[in-house]
Amino acid sequence: MPKISIIMPTYNVENYFRECIESVINQTLTDIEIIPVDDGSPDNCGKIMDEYAAKDSRIKPIHKSNGGYGSAVNAGIDAATGEYIGIVETDDMIHPTMYEKLYNQAKQHNLDVCKCGFNTFNSNLPKSLQIKPWLQNNDKYITQNIKIFSPDKVFTIFDDPRLLIYHASIWSNIYRKEFLIKNNIRVNATQSASYQDFPFMVEVMLKAKSIGIVPENLYNWRREFGMGSSTERNDSRLLIMAEQCENVKTILKNNNVYENEQIKEYIYYHFYLANIGFYLSIQPKYQREYFDRLHNLFKELKNDANFKYKLFNKKEKLFVQKCINNSYWSCTFKILLKKYRRNLIRFRNTKEEKYLIIFNKTIYKINRKENIKDLA
Repeated sequence: MPKISIIMPTYNVENYFRECIESVINQTLTDIEIIPVDDGSPDNCGKIMDEYAAKDSRIKPIHKSNGGYGSAVNAGIDAATGEYIGIVETDDMIHPTMYEKLYNQAKQHNLDVCKCGFNTFNSNLPKSLQIKPWLQNNDKYITQNIKIFSPDKVFTIFDDPRLLIYHASIWSNIYRKEFLIKNNIRVNATQSASYQDFPFMVEVMLKAKSIGIVPENLYNWRREFGMGSSTERNDSRLLIMAEQCENVKTILKNNNVYENEQIKEYIYYHFYLANIGFYLSIQPKYQREYFDRLHNLFKELKNDANFKYKLFNKKEKLFVQKCINNSYWSCTFKILLKKYRRNLIRFRNTKEEKYLIIFNKTIYKINRKENIKDLA
């Protein structure tokens, strides 16, 4: 039995695949099983993984029709024979010692889950700037810094729920395979969906009896312009994040922990962090639908006297309360005004309506009865 089975969901990443798989092949932990999953990739990824498999018996490719990210990861889990399971997304890279350090920590403390931190990686920048810690030095997101955890601490999410507001980053963990199988934990396999990692992360954290940390950034998450990542999008696909948050609420309720006050405070703060950037960047024609989804997501807090907004600052709390109260009028117009201030030709504010005219003569209009409209 290999110590770790490393699953590599693969789709249309030919430009990055060799760099990624070589970072896995060259791990200092050599007793590994490498499972690249060709999810019907339209490029040469399938051929490339077969090429590597011919040279290294640890590589065991899977070729399947396209089913989406969750389907690819689940196929890898089903095929894995390792004691632990890791996931590497095939446009990323990993540090040579990543799996050795995670495995040694997991074995020392008999962990269900062991997590490390990660960097962002951009090969288009000068070499000295290519790798940066993920939000580590940003005071606003200090709670995203893996280095605040002790390497000697073994805990459950009920002992320390801070991980519930961290980026899901399911690829910076290893998972005891027996734990995943026993609890029937899989990634949502809906083909057209995105952000399936968030519900997976929450279910793992809720059910794990022993969680541990390697407080080092050992995974390099590629963030480059033109990759089609969520940070570049502004279309209707961003709406899926609110849907995945609803899936998380269902997981909490099914596990009878939704009313746990501490868990609830942290998970709703993650809901806020996960959605606010997307809501601010989505195209105006989708903003009303996104707001409606956020209203549905947060409205259960309206009559919850036990919810204290412990993690929210005043501005964040105000935004959530506007969602709860369905105050689209006051919330959205301020966002548009700020977003397009530099391109503003005229702004009119009357008792009946408000509108902006942007430099290309697009008119964004809001009144108390209508959705935001593009009237051009």
